[in-house]
Amino acid sequence: MKKYLLIFIALVLPAFSLADKAPTYVYQGEVAGVMCSACSGRVKAALSQLEGVKEVKITIGKDGGAPKLKVVSTSPSLTQDAAVKALGEDAKMYRIAGFKRADP
Repeated sequence: MKKYLLIFIALVLPAFSLADKAPTYVYQGEVAGVMCSACSGRVKAALSQLEGVKEVKITIGKDGGAPKLKVVSTSPSLTQDAAVKALGEDAKMYRIAGFKRADP
C-alpha cells in the first residue's frame, strides 16, 4: 500500500507545482520624486495593487539620475498609464517615465 501511495504522490505532485508557475514579465522605468524610504514604500504599495504584480523594486539612480523602477508581474500588458493611475493622488508627487516591458 505504501508503494502505491508513493507512486501516486510522485505522479500527482509535479502537476500541482507546474500549475502555480504562471509566466512572469519584467517592466522597467524611472520614478522621479522618490527621495526616501517612505516615498519608495508609497510607490511600491500603490503599484503592488495592480493585477498580477508580484514584486516592485526601486533603486537609487546613478549620478543623480531618477530612481529606477522594476516591476515583476504575471500580466503581459501593464502600461505606464495603469501605473500612474495606481498612484492615485500620489501621482502629483511622483512621476513614472519610460515604463515598458523589458525584453527577455
